[in-house]
Amino acid sequence: GAVFITQLAYVIGWEDTFETLKRFYHDFKFSHPTPNDFKRTAERVSGAVLDWYLVDWTQTVNTIDYAIKNVEVKNPTATITLERIGLMPMPLDIVVVYEDQSSESFYVPNTLMRHTKPNPYPNIKRTELKGWDWAHTTYNFSFNTNGKKVKAVVIDPSKLMADVDASNNVKEF
Repeated sequence: GAVFITQLAYVIGWEDTFETLKRFYHDFKFSHPTPNDFKRTAERVSGAVLDWYLVDWTQTVNTIDYAIKNVEVKNPTATITLERIGLMPMPLDIVVVYEDQSSESFYVPNTLMRHTKPNPYPNIKRTELKGWDWAHTTYNFSFNTNGKKVKAVVIDPSKLMADVDASNNVKEF
């Protein structure tokens, strides 16, 4: 249960997750709710479509596993290739750390959600990218480094996503 809620917080943000728990308790106390009742509450609170999340989490053995497949830097442009190894689709938070210790955040939405979660790193500029269609196992994006030297690329720096192999979530230079 705790991992399910933590993953929900990764997907829709902590504020909407806490609001979902409060509203769910208020609406269903002293009754017999179903998992769909919880999902619908989370959808009403966040505005996200969460059918995929409930199905993948409760009715399959699909795992979450993402990797940084390749990073190619040709200043001032960098191209990152990500790979979905597990079968469960997730939105992704990616942070690029530069040698001057500045950072940049990128958000890859899950197209099944039809939703953008709030920026979990409000002190870091975030760029929302085109959604990653779950049927494709790789995803590329390019960005301007503004001449800065890339020090590291990190998938899920919060470490909230239940990625079964986090060892391939960081690429350091």
